Amino acid sequence: MSTVLLTTDGSDLALAAMAKGVELLGREHRFLALSVVPPAFAPSAAIGPMDSHPMVADPALEDALEEEDRAESTGELAQLNEVLEVSAEALVETGEPGPVICEVAARMGADVVVVGSHGHGWLQRVLIGSVSKHVLQHAPCPVLVMRLEDTEEG
Repeated sequence: MSTVLLTTDGSDLALAAMAKGVELLGREHRFLALSVVPPAFAPSAAIGPMDSHPMVADPALEDALEEEDRAESTGELAQLNEVLEVSAEALVETGEPGPVICEVAARMGADVVVVGSHGHGWLQRVLIGSVSKHVLQHAPCPVLVMRLEDTEEG
């Protein structure tokens, strides 16, 4: 049985990527669903679909905000099993998403990592980087990048 690491940032696109990954790979694997909570004080913390707070300097507030984000992520991951129709072990880690995904893939012995690609333009990739690109370059196993387009206006 292969171990498949599904990754999410809490967005609808990430859920669609995970669902497509499960569809393509089949349901007979060990699934791990990973949500990475950015550190509240990180420069990228004010950017992204799961972030609801700006950068903070108070360590106690930073810890409280990270714990709030972890609880939110844990709740979202608990709902995934029903949506994806698989039994996925929920993992929530704190850190920069790209490196954390690669570290978890190595630690958990993942045979494949499934990541979504939002299709951001070049400017956004320069400013905030590309998690999928980092994972492609540094993961210890094959990576399945699900390129999905955001269909919402805005």
